[in-house]
Amino acid sequence: MADDVEIDFEKMKLWDADQVTYYFENGGAEPPGEWTPPPCVPLTPVRTPEACIFIAHGSPSRILVRSLQVDDATFKKWFPKWKPPAATPKFRLVCFHNAGSAESNYTGKGLRMPNDNPFVVACNERGGELLAVELPGRESRRAEPRYRTLSVAAEALFPVLAPKLNESVPYVVVGHSMGTWMLFETLKLLMARGVRLPEQVVVSSFPAPSLPAAKRPWRANKGMDDDAFKEECRTWSVVFSAGMWTKGPNYEALMRDDFTLFDAYEYAPAVAPQLPMPVSAYYARDDKNVKESHVATWKDMTCKDFRLEEVPGNHLFFYQYDVRNKWMDRVVESLPDGFM
Repeated sequence: MADDVEIDFEKMKLWDADQVTYYFENGGAEPPGEWTPPPCVPLTPVRTPEACIFIAHGSPSRILVRSLQVDDATFKKWFPKWKPPAATPKFRLVCFHNAGSAESNYTGKGLRMPNDNPFVVACNERGGELLAVELPGRESRRAEPRYRTLSVAAEALFPVLAPKLNESVPYVVVGHSMGTWMLFETLKLLMARGVRLPEQVVVSSFPAPSLPAAKRPWRANKGMDDDAFKEECRTWSVVFSAGMWTKGPNYEALMRDDFTLFDAYEYAPAVAPQLPMPVSAYYARDDKNVKESHVATWKDMTCKDFRLEEVPGNHLFFYQYDVRNKWMDRVVESLPDGFM
């Protein structure tokens, strides 16, 4: 198959496997003849005691994913701390950061902390691979334009991440705050396109994406003046230091765009009515906005086991390093059998 053929999922999802194969084997030439797109892609449930998975018949997605190739430089742009492993990993942790933050939430030690965090330690000591997503517009990607729509961000991430996830390596996805909805949008694409799914979903400090907009426990930032938006940020436990709002990369612009990712989010369900893997959810005891009842809404998102636990910190407990480390230890301890 050609390596440089354009991947257009919206067009190709209307083709059958033979049409897709023809497209790649002929350098991107359109399949001959008149092709009538099906009125819909039927979903057949496959239900066993261990799964509730929906498979799209006639979908060329598996062929498309196998054809995707990502160079190390592109992969490292999305995962800045990634290094090619010396051997095939035993497991992977794929992590999604919150608004206003970056992948260093999962890969960094923390300010004035002497030791690596428990995620890094677990992966180093047990042969795992830590993949922490870095959205554009921050840290090493600060010069790139930021996304303002989560589904668009997930589409951009998909061709970079999907080939890695389709390998025979079990993985877990982890998301904090807004990162939980980025995680969900990514899961939707993995499910729809036949990519290997995670063994477990771990979410913290955010309601399920299906929560109606009118019930979201925050105020949308659109139309807020500077002072009002700062006050809204404080309800999320953002602490303002002198000059941080405007110095360096414009922090206000970053926060506005990142908040828009969840303020303007429009929920659309996945191809299956529920996620076919267990969900572990955590709420922060001192969170001013997101309460236990909000995080509990993730229970309806899965047809497998659901666990809800408390974390003794505020919404941004990732910056309360002792709390973060104890939470990470709990996540590591609760990973599926065979991960450790």
